[in-house]
Amino acid sequence: MKKYLRILTVVLSVFLLSTPFGYAGNEDIEITIRRNNNWRLENIKISSNGDIEFNNDYTDVVGMSEDAYIKISMVSFGMRRKLYISSDDDRIVRRYFEGNKEVAFEPKGREWMKKMLPDIVRNSGLDLENRVNKVYQKKGISGFLSELEETDSDYYRSRMVKYLLKNNKLNKSELQNLLREFPYRIDSDYEVSQIYKKYNPVFISDPEVASEFFSSLKEISSNYELSQVLKSVYKLNDLSEENFTHFIEATENISSNYEKSNLMKLALKDDKLTDKQLNLILAEVDEISSDYEKSQIIKSVLKDNGLTDGNIEKIIELTESISSDYEMGQIINTIIHGEMLSQENLNEFTSLLGNISSDYTYKGILNQLIKYDELGSERFDFLIESSDNISSSYELSKFYKSLLLSGELTKKQQLKLIKKSENISSNYELASFLIVSSQRMDLDDDEIRDALLEATQEISSEYEYGKVMKAIYARDRNK
Repeated sequence: MKKYLRILTVVLSVFLLSTPFGYAGNEDIEITIRRNNNWRLENIKISSNGDIEFNNDYTDVVGMSEDAYIKISMVSFGMRRKLYISSDDDRIVRRYFEGNKEVAFEPKGREWMKKMLPDIVRNSGLDLENRVNKVYQKKGISGFLSELEETDSDYYRSRMVKYLLKNNKLNKSELQNLLREFPYRIDSDYEVSQIYKKYNPVFISDPEVASEFFSSLKEISSNYELSQVLKSVYKLNDLSEENFTHFIEATENISSNYEKSNLMKLALKDDKLTDKQLNLILAEVDEISSDYEKSQIIKSVLKDNGLTDGNIEKIIELTESISSDYEMGQIINTIIHGEMLSQENLNEFTSLLGNISSDYTYKGILNQLIKYDELGSERFDFLIESSDNISSSYELSKFYKSLLLSGELTKKQQLKLIKKSENISSNYELASFLIVSSQRMDLDDDEIRDALLEATQEISSEYEYGKVMKAIYARDRNK
């Protein structure tokens, strides 16, 4: 949760470009700051041009280029004050106004300048890069963090952190302190992500700092911004095993199916995934609600040639949570083509098959298993029992024909197949299967012949019954 919420609006007409040597840049700027300061509404306007040099504590202007100026105007409770500082023949001229009346600069004008100028500089971006360097060199990381806290704008806070990292080499302790503070000081996910996308290599070179870095990512609530940071981390660094694990764990904070899926695909490109890391990925896949995105990740995982039996069982378990027959069928086909189905996971696979409601998809999967040698001697029994879940007479008849035409059935299996044909409720489809059976089976075998004749008794249509009987007796005449 972000902790430092302030009412502040900063409108920049022209951005100030900070320059070295304590000077504000030489481009025209106009800045308006509207804020609620202890329930007092303040409207502050700053105009500036030319190079402006401040003293070390930013309470005065000590140098200006020719024709440079800075004008500060504030309205509070109806009271208007204005400070105008300009250069004139190498002199610095300071003029102070209350309302429309000019008042002697000393002492009231100087007092107001000393009070207002540090805050104005802090929240307008004047001399920002140089000021960051001076604060850090003089007061260290603690001084920088204090200055960061006093700055109201997320935009300027973000630039301050960038300038700090750009111009200074922080030690381990300083980096840790920075990570523990700045993500909580900046409310904008965009501004935090901009820092992390550019400077993440600075934070992950040391294991302890890297741990702080990945932990701080929880402060980014935007799925898109967090995803962009993690993609940058992956692309800009050769991640160690520990950091790669942190990378995978960080995806837990992303609720978007699309963003999480894309990050999982990135992770799966790594050919050095440990079993622990793969299990972390599979755990994250379980959190994806989109059937399509979940299917895409699971199929990517299945491309790994080093999957263990435990990995396959977990994948089968994950696939059961997919409601789309099409997506589930795609995964099952990948498992079959990769020869990952075995006696060890057959029970889990059978349970998975039971979730497919489409007879067409279900039959297509069983067809692929007809010649699947890894199922061994139990293959036929598995297929014939699994076919009980096909309710369509058309699909069931087609599957039985495919099984029969495989040419590898024993007599015992043929008899069992004929018996199973009673599950075909359509007269036409049953007759179609029995006709093919009469053409492919040995009718000289009395058991086979009797079984076929008995099966014809299930046909209530005289026309279809006659077609089957004609096919059987045609074989007799052709002997």
